[in-house]
Amino acid sequence: MLCNGSLFMARNRDVPNLLERFMEEKGETQRWVTVNEIRTYFNLDEFAAPPISGFLQRIYHGPFFSCPYRVDRIEKITVQKKQRRVVKRYLVTRRPPAREKKPEDASSQLISTHTHDDFTDMAAIEHFERVLLRNRDGTDRSRND
Repeated sequence: MLCNGSLFMARNRDVPNLLERFMEEKGETQRWVTVNEIRTYFNLDEFAAPPISGFLQRIYHGPFFSCPYRVDRIEKITVQKKQRRVVKRYLVTRRPPAREKKPEDASSQLISTHTHDDFTDMAAIEHFERVLLRNRDGTDRSRND
């Protein structure tokens, strides 16, 4: 298969990059696309259709973290070419960027981890060890009797 003049084979691992390139080159953050539209844009043959449709279905069900896009909706549409066919079109949308933590947020989290609960846990462990020691001492005495 040719893609921009070079030999190219669409594999599952290539599809996220193809989708990202397609959306960036179209200059849109949200767009209805079909598998055939992506295949035609990159001059891919019909063997590229299953990986593309599979990936679009995958990012419809959940995020794919290396791809900044998601599929919000899938619709079946009727296409009239040589014969009447029903194909899926996918509403591809750019995901919002991940929020970055501010440096002061990280320091406030460090402070908030040292709360009263931590000291209560330590006190509980010390109490548990004292009870075990007391029970062991009690059972040792009963054995000596």
